Amino acid sequence: MHAESRGRVLADTVAGLQRRYGSAAVHRGDEPDSGERAAWETGIPALDVHIAPGGLPRGRITLLQAARSGTSGRLTLLQALAARASREGDVVYVDVAASLDPGFLADLGADLDSCLAVLPGRGRWHEGLAMARALVVAGSPWVGVALGRQRPRDAEIEQALNGLVEAVHRRRAVCVVAAPAPAAAPLAYASSLTLSCLPAGWQESHGDITGLRVTLEVTKSRLHAPGAIDTLLLRYPRPYATAEVVGYPVVMTPSQGEAEVVNSSRSDYAARGAAREGVCTVDFMSIVRGGICPPPVRTSA
Repeated sequence: MHAESRGRVLADTVAGLQRRYGSAAVHRGDEPDSGERAAWETGIPALDVHIAPGGLPRGRITLLQAARSGTSGRLTLLQALAARASREGDVVYVDVAASLDPGFLADLGADLDSCLAVLPGRGRWHEGLAMARALVVAGSPWVGVALGRQRPRDAEIEQALNGLVEAVHRRRAVCVVAAPAPAAAPLAYASSLTLSCLPAGWQESHGDITGLRVTLEVTKSRLHAPGAIDTLLLRYPRPYATAEVVGYPVVMTPSQGEAEVVNSSRSDYAARGAAREGVCTVDFMSIVRGGICPPPVRTSA
């Protein structure tokens, strides 16, 4: 086969793969370089330094994957990241899990005027991913997608997911997807950075649960070596303390009258904490971008 013919065959094959799987799947080495910083800093040292050096990648999918069914902390972490991003610019939060609480976002320090809540309906993964793609194409620089436990067949989300991957790649957006266990094969393949979220115990103060410890492990990375592990404390809002996410090694645990770690296997604390995980328990009617957002159906995640 002559060199010219080989070149045409290669070009046709690449074009076919891009049409089927998105332009991000096959590209020349210099195409992704836009002169922009390759990562978005979360402001959480445990993430920016240890777990994902430099921050979460731009132009790629970051997956917060529950390590097992039940409480994982992935939705609380996603909302904390969205709150941080809203202080820097516009943020889209696609709430397929129907667990978003703007009041909790405000407790996390979010600028609600910069937050656009998208409610495709509980369990509607395909619609949520398609909406996320449309908003990324329209110029949204930061998108979070909260997926619930009611999941469709893998084949039903592949097309929408491929479109989102391509749009995020082209626009150099930050895209964080929080997904339940077990992992969906298309999501596992599409992500460039997968962080497994495993609960490591409740945090208690004066008989009340004040937060959840979550161990993050890099189970997949196309940017750095996988295997990094660290623990975060997801602090819930209290009358005298704001909600926040901190690296657990910096948290001191006094022995008397102060915060202590509660074993996550104790059923009484698990029952009390399940209602709090992922959402704030305060009823609300909150305005997001000038529209009234209805109260969510509270679920643990």
